Amino acid sequence: MSTKLNYLLSFALILLLAASLAAQNPGTANLTHLWTFEDGTLNDAIGDADGTPVGDNVLVDGGDLIFLPVELADGPGGDSWVEVPGPAVDIAAYDEVSVAAWFTPDPANRQWESLWFFGNDGDGAGVGSDGFAFQPRRNDNVARTWISCGNQTAPWTTEDGVNDPAGNYNDGNLHHVVCELNDFPEIVMYHNGVLIGTAPLTSDPATGKDNAIYNISPNFGRFGHSTYGDIPWIGTIHEIAIFNKALTDEEVSYLFDNLDWSAGLTAVDKNEAGALPGEFGLAQNYPNPFNPTTEISYTLKQREQVKLMVFDVLGREVATLVDGFQDSGKHDITFDAQGLTSGVYYYQLRTETGTLTKKMILMK
Repeated sequence: MSTKLNYLLSFALILLLAASLAAQNPGTANLTHLWTFEDGTLNDAIGDADGTPVGDNVLVDGGDLIFLPVELADGPGGDSWVEVPGPAVDIAAYDEVSVAAWFTPDPANRQWESLWFFGNDGDGAGVGSDGFAFQPRRNDNVARTWISCGNQTAPWTTEDGVNDPAGNYNDGNLHHVVCELNDFPEIVMYHNGVLIGTAPLTSDPATGKDNAIYNISPNFGRFGHSTYGDIPWIGTIHEIAIFNKALTDEEVSYLFDNLDWSAGLTAVDKNEAGALPGEFGLAQNYPNPFNPTTEISYTLKQREQVKLMVFDVLGREVATLVDGFQDSGKHDITFDAQGLTSGVYYYQLRTETGTLTKKMILMK
């Protein structure tokens, strides 16, 4: 076989591989909203749906949105959530939609709290609700995504949804969920990259039921909101993203395997420095979650003794990344967690100027 023919065949294989990867990776072309919490805020990194905390048990820390148990809240507790502007999200304007989330729920959750809910809940009564939601655990002990639209005469009797027959997700572990509405029309749920199930979207004029994406109300968007009563959801939301398409099996698998559905954003976009040049700061590691390597960046305002360490959730030191004098300016360190187990870890920067700590998640 000639050298020229070998070259052409190799080039063709490269093009096919690139096309395959592009088909699997939704990138940012269909990413319309992204809440990473990595800059310490509730801001939407892609769209205009910045969040606002409601109540006393909501905080943003270490790149995560955290919902504390009532007894740990600064105030009296009660129902707390994050409100995002419904008109800015406006799922009804889409032909299809996928909502993806990384989260770690507390095992203490036992009610009907929604990790996210876009639409309208009929003032909490369910009558006349027009919304799309995901609940990691319900009182019937299953995880469920559902849509309910129409002028119903009885609360929550007109849902179409998908349950995970394996049960609830409130086990204290890290979870990845993608919930979709496609134009078949169906509602679809994936858990940790695996298709859980689908259900058709239906209507019934006799009851007012009309489950369709174009009927979802732009009244509100909420994270960590309880559907009934005033018992808050407890746990951590790491990221939430919205795509204006129904992701394919391959795309969902790609997002789960690569641990970053905001693929296409640069490290500069994703990884806030935490300090301007000449200031002292510690950035959120990137990527996060990661497997098995991640980059940690920090900035020194002067030449000084530096110690950068990694601890597990019990406070045990598992790695020392830097221990010595360094010059002022920005420094980048790669952390390889090859020998560690999946879970939450903390990295801490100690200098003469001060001590800074952030949280990161290893998922293998």
